[in-house]
Amino acid sequence: MPPPTTLTSYWSKMGLCARLFLPLAFLIAGIVGVRYWLLSDAASSQERLRYTMESQHVAQALSRALPPLAAERNDTAIASLLQHAADVNPNIAEVRWQGGESPLRIQRDSAEQEFPAWFARVARLEPLSYSIPMVLPDGTTGTLQLWFSNTLPLNRVWTGLRQQAAITALNIFLIYALLGLLVFAARRVLGRVAAAARAFRGGDYHVRLSLRGSPEIRKLARTFNDMAERVQALVGTLQAEKERIAVTLESIGDAVITTDLTGRIETMNAAAMQLTGCGADEARGMELHTVFTLANNFGQHTLLKSMSAIYAGGPVVKAKNQSLRHRSGERYNVEYTAAPIRRSNGNVEGAVLVFRDVSETRHLMQQMSWQSHHDVLTGLPNRAALQARFDHEIGRAREEDLLLAVCLFDLDLFREVNESGGQMLGDEVLKQVASRLHDFAGTRHYVARLGGDEFVMLLREQANRAEIEHTLERLMLSLKRSYQCQTQTINLTASAGVAVYTGTTASPDNLLRHADQALYQAKVQGRSRVHFFDADLDEEVRTHHNRRTEIREALQSEQLCLYFQPKVNLRQGRIVGMEALLRWNHPERGLVPPLEFLPIIEHTDLIADIGEWVLRRALTQVAQWRAAGREWVVSVNIAARHFQRPDFVQRLRGILDEFPEVPPQLLELEILESSALHDVSHVRNIMQECQAFGIRFALDDFGTGYSSMSYLKRLPADMLKIDQSFVRNMLDDSDDLHLVSAVIGLARAFNRGVIAEGVETVEHGALLIRMGCDLAQGYGIARPMPADTVLDWAGGFTAVPAWENASLLGPLTSLHNVHRRDDAQMMLFTPV
Repeated sequence: MPPPTTLTSYWSKMGLCARLFLPLAFLIAGIVGVRYWLLSDAASSQERLRYTMESQHVAQALSRALPPLAAERNDTAIASLLQHAADVNPNIAEVRWQGGESPLRIQRDSAEQEFPAWFARVARLEPLSYSIPMVLPDGTTGTLQLWFSNTLPLNRVWTGLRQQAAITALNIFLIYALLGLLVFAARRVLGRVAAAARAFRGGDYHVRLSLRGSPEIRKLARTFNDMAERVQALVGTLQAEKERIAVTLESIGDAVITTDLTGRIETMNAAAMQLTGCGADEARGMELHTVFTLANNFGQHTLLKSMSAIYAGGPVVKAKNQSLRHRSGERYNVEYTAAPIRRSNGNVEGAVLVFRDVSETRHLMQQMSWQSHHDVLTGLPNRAALQARFDHEIGRAREEDLLLAVCLFDLDLFREVNESGGQMLGDEVLKQVASRLHDFAGTRHYVARLGGDEFVMLLREQANRAEIEHTLERLMLSLKRSYQCQTQTINLTASAGVAVYTGTTASPDNLLRHADQALYQAKVQGRSRVHFFDADLDEEVRTHHNRRTEIREALQSEQLCLYFQPKVNLRQGRIVGMEALLRWNHPERGLVPPLEFLPIIEHTDLIADIGEWVLRRALTQVAQWRAAGREWVVSVNIAARHFQRPDFVQRLRGILDEFPEVPPQLLELEILESSALHDVSHVRNIMQECQAFGIRFALDDFGTGYSSMSYLKRLPADMLKIDQSFVRNMLDDSDDLHLVSAVIGLARAFNRGVIAEGVETVEHGALLIRMGCDLAQGYGIARPMPADTVLDWAGGFTAVPAWENASLLGPLTSLHNVHRRDDAQMMLFTPV
């Protein structure tokens, strides 16, 4: 292998084509290799999923169809069924049934292999086989065995890759052809530029390139010509520039004084005259220190010494923080630079003193120093100042054996003030809050603003927790008073988290973090509260924080998915809608139900982000089902924090606008009855705004909250959903049965629709029909399922005969005897 220097020499001698094409070839080879590796992996994964799902579908279909035929000993029908399955699915290689006197076997030849043998190892798409034991209705057992060939899936993957390879080869050929043309044109242009540059370097300043060729070549020639003209003009104007130097000195902002070797002034510009108070004519011939007079004797002595060194050929001297005395007695803060003036032979012929007024700069530095430790809006110390003070207060509390309380305050619902009244109103409120905290702190305590609406107060010299609680009680009352901002009266409360330093080794960061965790707990408990940090809950809070972070990452990485549970009209035997149910497809834990992760984020803004994601996915699915001819209403559960956001209606309107092909009437929002009762008027207004553009509403889990006819009258819900706990037990518990009947009666009285959740058996559905509730959902109808299986399920859905019979019997006139499952079943089929 040649040494590196030899390789570098070879590389530098290579032409433009080789140096361009060789790296490009390696780059393309690498990219193509990675692309086809990823493409092969993606195609294999997709085909593997399809292959697996088709085989599982065949296995499930046969496992459902074989037992009735095997019970009848109908070997002919079984053989026909197995042969039909083999004909329908070309991947089936062999089917065996062992459940009678003689086993049945269906075998078919494998498809012709189009891929090379090595590709099967790369694709990792193995043949599948299933062995399904069954218990027949007569008590005997049977075994269904299936073998699936992987030849056809591998053929499809191989064919797709070959087609992509042909397209890639054509693209590479075209790229190299175009690059060759570009390099050829570039080499011609570079030759013309090199020839012109050699002539220009030889002194021919009139040489110019001809303006012909492509737009890029003409632009290059024009640029070269412009450069030549500028150089030619520069040579002619050097003398004129020399004359302008004097004018420039007069116009610059810095003061300039020049002296001869004896230290007498020769020239000074206007800025120097203004700062010294001496005119140029008057100063000419005077000694420098009589005009440039420093107020400090030490500074004046240093200047004289420095100038003597410069006249002797010494280096440049710089000085800062000097006080220059004006003739009028006024003083300026200046900084100056003194340097020698040399002839072309290097000999010193004088000196130049350049100085400037930095009084304003110094003032700005002082202001910046103040701002670096204070909040500009409120004037309170900021986080940096708090950090510096924190260590001091901890040391003092340790020495005096007293408690130090770290209190973190946050204004409740402050964002609504900003959104409704604007930033100016919010800033005014923050300044008034800061003023109250500052007045309360006085000289004993210390208060700082962290940012936004967060403030910190260090309560010093606290004897015990009771004293801390009493102090905070007075402070919270002060913050709770109304804020007068111009013509508006703003009512706000604050929440506080408290961490107490008791002489342990806790750091300021840990104390502040503990106070922040306590503040979070105060918010969760309902706001306008003071919560002390509890070490026992520290681990739980951190765990919740980690879980919230994990859930946010799951949303961003598309790990969340929707399942759909059908809603049916029992009396008519038809599907009327679907409920969208959230699931987390966790990479390690598998499919996680919502109750395991939604409660962790229900009090954070992340619940609104997930809610909007669910709305978009649900509307996407509605559009797909409409394209397939299914006009189903899809209901989506909306969390209370999401629903009660001030911009909920506007953002919902924006989401609907993203799906113009979906009528708003096909979207139903489900809100919990308990969450709707916190602010009935606000919830009512939101519901009416949404209903104005077609959205439907359902009160979920109706009957589990604080139901009353007054609330039901005020909330304009279109549908009541009977909680599944009542429906599930109504065949065994007379109280639940009467509750279900009461909800149905309320819905009928208030002209509301009603749907029952938790229908798990045929008897549940039949009894609901006779009680007057025709709409239902539950495991007895269908479990929640992925979106891609809904249409297949709907295609096979049929009405249940027992429900048709219950429809013919008419409504129940009494529930007096329906208090046991056997009585309920008898009532289903016996007119009252």
